[in-house]
Formats: sequence, structure tokens, C-alpha cells
Amino acid sequence: MIGYLDMSAFVPLLVAEPSSPACRRFWDDADEVVSSRLLYVDTAAALSQARRMGRLTDQKLQASLRLLDQLWSAVEVAEVDEPVVARAATLAHQLALRGYDAVHCASAEQLNDEDVVAATGDQRLLAAWTELGIATFDTNATNGAEAGRWQRETTEQAKTCQPTPPMAEEWHHA
Repeated sequence: MIGYLDMSAFVPLLVAEPSSPACRRFWDDADEVVSSRLLYVDTAAALSQARRMGRLTDQKLQASLRLLDQLWSAVEVAEVDEPVVARAATLAHQLALRGYDAVHCASAEQLNDEDVVAATGDQRLLAAWTELGIATFDTNATNGAEAGRWQRETTEQAKTCQPTPPMAEEWHHA
């Protein structure tokens, strides 16, 4: 599986969130992790905002930024080039997406690979990827039937795949 993730699926790898176990499992189950270059700055900004809001201490912010650098080195970066920007602008209009979400949508789409599973907690982005035929992983799914599953919608039927069993407490991406 090629795992594509946006900021809402990446930040829980760095700080404790309700979706952290699902995001860690997704990260570990992926053979390759891909995201837009924008993920780095978006994540750094989210961590800094969490500090300003008092959700993180200075020490936890610094530790999270170090972990960001460590995990970022394992991410295959999708560049934000002219074709991605043009497609993102179209998708923003067609699918009512915000700017960064449209870039993530276009970046995952440009991979053009049936093994791509795109992870986010954003319902609008999940719907957009589904509309484009990209398999999705909802990081916020909480009920037993949906937690830790990814889905690919097809014209014939909805298919679901169950990932490997939960990972150990210590985790990393190979």
C-alpha cells in the first residue's frame, strides 16, 4: 500500500491525539508514505499553533518538531509543480475544497496508482478522494466496524480492506 497523508493524519504521529493509534497503524502498514511538500510547513504551523493555544509546552513543541524532521525524512515528497497547482485549482472549485486540501487531493490523484490509500480526518477531503476513485482511510472513524479500515469505492460495489493487527507501542517506518 502507498499511504498518502495530509496534516490531520500526520500530526497525530507527533503528538497524542485520539486518532494517534489509527494514524500510527496506517503509517506502519504503508509500504511507502507520500505527501505534498506542503505537509511539512502545514504540520510545523499546526504544532506552533498548538503551542500558542497552550496545548503543547515549549519542551513538547521542540520534541514534536524533532520528530517531524525524523518522520519527514521517510516521506516521499510530491512536489507542488504547475500541473498540480492547476489541477488543485480545478478541484477546489469542482469539489468545494480549501487550498491545501485541493493540493493534497491533486497530489494523491497524480500518483495514479491503484495501491494509493489516502488518509485524513477531514470529511470533505475524504469525499473528494472518494469521488476521484482514490481509496481512503478515515483517521477519525471511531466505531468498531470502521476504525482502522480503508475503503475504495467502485462503480460495482464498496470494497474494504482490513489492515494488519495493531502495532507495538514502539513504532517507526522502515
